[in-house]
Amino acid sequence: MNADHTFEYSSINYKEFLRKFRNFDSSKHTLIVFAGPFHTNRNAAMDELKREVIGKVVEVDLAEIITPYEEETYQNIDKALEDIDQKASLIIFRNAEQLNGVYTAFSGSIVKYATPQEKYFLLKVKNIKAPVVLEFKDFDQLDRTVVRTADSVVYFRPPSSLIERLVWKLQNVHVHGSSFLSPRPVK
Repeated sequence: MNADHTFEYSSINYKEFLRKFRNFDSSKHTLIVFAGPFHTNRNAAMDELKREVIGKVVEVDLAEIITPYEEETYQNIDKALEDIDQKASLIIFRNAEQLNGVYTAFSGSIVKYATPQEKYFLLKVKNIKAPVVLEFKDFDQLDRTVVRTADSVVYFRPPSSLIERLVWKLQNVHVHGSSFLSPRPVK
C-alpha cells in the first residue's frame, strides 16, 4: 500500500485517482473509502464514479444489514453479497459507520477498534471484483483497519469560506437527535 492513498477531494491526487479509476482492471479488487461530513461534494464524487462505469451500479445500505448480533450480521452480509449481481460495475455501501462499534462509558480508549462484524465484512468484500465504495458520513467513524485495507481514502472536509460554511451548517441541522453517530471521547 502506498503512503499517498489518502487524499482530499479536488486535490491533484484525487484527479490522479479518477484517471486510474477510468482505467480500472476488472480482474483486481479495489476498495475506495469516501469519508467526511461535506455531503454535497461526497455526492458529487459518487455521481462522478457512477458516470465513469459502464454497467449496473448497486447501492447497499449497511444500516439495514449490520446488527448488534454477530451471527445475524454475518448472515445478513452473506445474503446481501449473494444478492449483488456479479456483473455489477460499481458497488456502493452507504452508512459504513454502522460497521464500527461504539465507545462505551466504561472505556477510556480514544482509539476505535475494528469490530468482528467489520472484519468479516472487509474479508467478504475482498472477493468482489468490481470497485467497492464505503461511504462514511464523518471522519470520527473511520477506523484504522478500514484505512489500512482501502486502496484509496478520499476525505471530504467541510467548506472553508464563511458563506459556504453558513449554508453547509444550515443543511446539516439535525432535529431531535436524528444523527446517532458514536462521538470520539475527549482526550
